[in-house]
Amino acid sequence: MQQVAYKYSESWQDKVELSVVEPRVRKVVKTKTNQHRKILVKCGLLLFAYAVLLVFLCAESASLGYDIDNLNKDINKLTTANHRLEYQIACYSSLSRIEKVAVNELGMQRADLNNSIAVKLEAQPVQVASRTETTNLSEKPLHKIYTSLSHLAQNSL
Repeated sequence: MQQVAYKYSESWQDKVELSVVEPRVRKVVKTKTNQHRKILVKCGLLLFAYAVLLVFLCAESASLGYDIDNLNKDINKLTTANHRLEYQIACYSSLSRIEKVAVNELGMQRADLNNSIAVKLEAQPVQVASRTETTNLSEKPLHKIYTSLSHLAQNSL
């Protein structure tokens, strides 16, 4: 126990002077960068991006040109097929072909002006189903129309 033998009496009243610690000064070393070099790098990257964009747009316009050319070829083919179909329709609907098919394939004969037959049919009245209602038939509009049409049909024969 050596601590007991030590005298503290003199030292406790003495003023202790604290030494002031001076802050360390760091030296900041600035490296000089070339500002022109930074600008040139940025301009170079911008120019490269612009060139890539131009190449992309040129390639896209070329592929669209090929697509347009293919579509024009398809339009020409379809127009030709349409004209061909119109010609076939005109050939099939011509009166000379219809007459030839009627005579040869269907066995029809050409009509002669000297050889005509008229058939007179006697008109038979059509019977209309009656309802269970007891109303005057002459007042119904459909009955009036029917009677006037049958009267016209009898007069035309």
